[in-house]
Parts: sequence; structure tokens; C-alpha cells
Amino acid sequence: MLLQSAPVWFPDWESSAFDHHGDRAEGGVEGLADRALEALGTDPTPAFVCGESFGGTVALTLAHRAPERVAGLILFSTFGWHPSNLARRGVGALAAWSFLGGRVPMPMYRTGRLFSLPSQLGFRFSPELFHEYVSRPRADMNAYRTKAELSLTFDARPWLGSIDVPTFILIGRWDPVVPASAGRELARRIPNATLHTLGGGHLVHLVHAERVRGLLADWARGVR
Repeated sequence: MLLQSAPVWFPDWESSAFDHHGDRAEGGVEGLADRALEALGTDPTPAFVCGESFGGTVALTLAHRAPERVAGLILFSTFGWHPSNLARRGVGALAAWSFLGGRVPMPMYRTGRLFSLPSQLGFRFSPELFHEYVSRPRADMNAYRTKAELSLTFDARPWLGSIDVPTFILIGRWDPVVPASAGRELARRIPNATLHTLGGGHLVHLVHAERVRGLLADWARGVR
């Protein structure tokens, strides 16, 4: 869904994706960042790197490990450290979901996805976005579990202050997946960060894609 919305957010930029949907995260977040760096190709021109949710930890790590390849960061609903104690106590639940999620019939799986709509999209969204969300492929549950566990141990706070590229941070005001406080902390710790907050849940950047496009255009004009 992120790449599908790229023409809306970045109409004048060429976009490519590092699809880590089925990546089992060998080597942890650092390994994912290395593979994302390979996906950038051999052109040494610095690129704007965008990350959503857990993908934001990969984008941050890439910027930390290879700052010469990054012209700027665009971070949606992500974190440098996840502050949720409830989530930290939920690793057992993640293990159960990783076991069951790959085995339940697809109609039941999609019913579970319907129940997640308010936390992800809020209560007002387009029919097109609804269809895209409920039609997403079934997650690779082993990969999902590994990344969920990594998200609870990821802690970039010791080096966030060394990221000196322009950084656009967008958070949803009512995001139950990544608390808004995580985005505010990112903005405090990254020296050249710009924080925007919109009313919505975890995928607020998809629900308000046109508005985000304007915010990004204003930000890009100031950093280029």
C-alpha cells in the first residue's frame, strides 16, 4: 500500500520499494537495513528514504549506517524506541498469533482484519482504501513474529542525535499501535526533524494522502 500511494505523496519523484513482507529479518534490523541499501542500487546520489511503522526502524538504521546515501528521511507512524509496556508484555500473544494466523481459513483471517480497521484507518476512509486494506495478502506469520519481537527490543536513542539529514515525521493522534509519544520523542532527538500530527490511527498517512502530499511538498521545498 505504501508504494501504491507514492505517486500521490511524491508526484515528481521516481519511487522504488524494498519489499520486506516475506523477509525473515536475518541479521535483525541491521540486516534488513543492509538489504534495503542494496535495493537503492549503485547510483551514489543520495536518496530520500521513506519508512512506515516497523519499516521506519529500517530507514533510521540505514541512515545511521550509510548517511552518505540518504538525502532525507520520511517517517510515518514509526519509532526509535517503542514505549508501550503493554506491547512488551505481549510477546506470548504474538507467538500465538504467528502460529494461528497462518492456519486459520482466509475468511476468518479477513474478519480479523476487519476488526482492526478502527486502529489502522479510523472510522472515515474511502471505499478504495477499505478494499486495498482488506485485500492485502496474508502476512508471512514467521516474518511478522520476528519483526514484532525486534520492534520491542529496537532502541535507536543512543544514536538518533547523530542523524543530521532533514527528517519528516508524521504521526496519528489516536494511533494505538505506535503511540504518538514515540513520534514526538523521535522529533526531539533528531536534530533536523519536522513533526506533523494528524487526526487518525496507525495508517493516517494513507487516509489523508492528499493532505500529506501538501505537507511533504512544503517540507521538500525547504530542504532541497
